[in-house]
Amino acid sequence: MKAPGWLVEEQWLQTLLHWFLDRLEEPRERAVTRRIKPSTVPALFRFAEDTRYRWRLIEQLASDYPVFSIHYDHRIARHQERYENAQLRLNPEAEALLREWLARPLLDPLRQAWRAALAEHPDAFADGGDALLANPPAYPGWEPADLAAAFAGVGQHLTGKLTLREIAARCFRGDSKFLDQRLELLHKLYGQRVLAILPRPLLLTAWAPVGFTRLLVVENQDSFLRLADAPPPGYALLYSGGFRASAERLGSEHTRFAFLPGSDSESFERLWLSDELPAAFWGDLDFAGMGILKGLRQSLPRLTAWRPGYAPMLEQLQKQGGHVPEQAGKTRQIDPGETGCAYADSTLLPALRQYGTFIDQEGFLVTSGNRLGN
Repeated sequence: MKAPGWLVEEQWLQTLLHWFLDRLEEPRERAVTRRIKPSTVPALFRFAEDTRYRWRLIEQLASDYPVFSIHYDHRIARHQERYENAQLRLNPEAEALLREWLARPLLDPLRQAWRAALAEHPDAFADGGDALLANPPAYPGWEPADLAAAFAGVGQHLTGKLTLREIAARCFRGDSKFLDQRLELLHKLYGQRVLAILPRPLLLTAWAPVGFTRLLVVENQDSFLRLADAPPPGYALLYSGGFRASAERLGSEHTRFAFLPGSDSESFERLWLSDELPAAFWGDLDFAGMGILKGLRQSLPRLTAWRPGYAPMLEQLQKQGGHVPEQAGKTRQIDPGETGCAYADSTLLPALRQYGTFIDQEGFLVTSGNRLGN
């Protein structure tokens, strides 16, 4: 609906309509109303001018459009104008219409708060804070001013001495994980300065007997410790800790090992990524376990699924001995497709798809040598 032609000539009325929009952009619990008084709408009390014409314009806005309703005060004296102390009550559905008439698009209060917060840190960010404004992060109990100040505080810690979690804990009230999924955001805010963040070391536990000739990566802690107590002959063992070891940084200089007593740590650190050392993986017989195998192969391309471990699990699966995903909270597991391991891709994954059930490795123990039982 187009604005009435006369509105462009009535600056006083535009001012009144802007006032209503101002109130809509503030926190409120009640309807937006305006009492007609000399202090609120002075144009209606300049009696040397055509105030009755001006009031007819307001009546027209109430009847023909309608922008607001008019509630008269019936207690006024006879000598007073009928509209004195009347109340204009804004029709909430007229907001879009008023914004179109006044060329005043809707301003998101949250966006306004973020603009004000970022204005307090004009020199903190390489992009002026645009990345925060484009996709404002949220945190329970935090206002935009708190978050803007916290992100601005990150800059002072980009000194090459701290990891991402150490910086997050210092800037976000002890929450060390707050920045875990926001490294891209930090790159936009700080550019190349983010490269000063120290990579977080990957800490892995290993058992490496003297003279080992093979490597077995084990998904779960209980199974790793059982194998360490009675290791398959010739195997060094590495506890992958679920998905922790499937990252590309597995073979980086920042990987750290904690060795069980009696380990030949020097030989392990020299050989574990070497093509000289055959490597296998044993974990849960489910899609997540196969996904770990696929991920580990990024750093250990020679890695294969460990048949001595998976064969008895597969046998039990084929005997309808597995659990459905709903039993163990595994409904969100994603089929990895292909892992690159022939045994996993041709045998284990097709069985998982066929039976629709899973088996955890903790149900299988070493009995002697590399024979397994349940």
